[in-house]
Amino acid sequence: MSISAPWSPDSASSRRRWLRGGLVAVLSWVVGGAGCGYSLRPPFDETIRTVYVPIFRTVNTFRRDLNLRLTEAVIREIETSTPYKVVGSPEQADYILEGEIELADKNALIQNPNNLPRQVTSMVQVSVAFFPSASSDPQRGENRIRLQEVVNFYPETGETVLTAYDKVLTKLAKRIVSNLETVW
Repeated sequence: MSISAPWSPDSASSRRRWLRGGLVAVLSWVVGGAGCGYSLRPPFDETIRTVYVPIFRTVNTFRRDLNLRLTEAVIREIETSTPYKVVGSPEQADYILEGEIELADKNALIQNPNNLPRQVTSMVQVSVAFFPSASSDPQRGENRIRLQEVVNFYPETGETVLTAYDKVLTKLAKRIVSNLETVW
């Protein structure tokens, strides 16, 4: 029985092959990452420091205080996940984030044998515009994006319409603020 030396020529050449393969993998990862738009800089526009968020308007919805709750959720999300500071007037702000709730709806998807809702869906659709506050353009705020969020809830387990709309508004606030990362 023969014992091979730990640093025989065969093991040195296999080590070189592993090093070459590892180097190729690391270089391709670096080049591929740079080509895909990955970077270490923050995803938000660094020229914007302050944002004004007026109360969201409501259109065609009769849900009470839904606009106030969405505005609060958006402000909370901006302050926790962006470098922007929310201010109280448009004169102090670099940009304005303006929106309106276009639709808020609730539908029963499944009913039990007693004709009571077993599974219900709540849906909210908003349109949002993000524009410079110093803009005197009459078309400002016309470049809007439309977002919609849907949540299912189950009244039989104790969930209410209020908790369902809270989930919807939290998800919408996260989506609205995540859209501030991209160029509008």
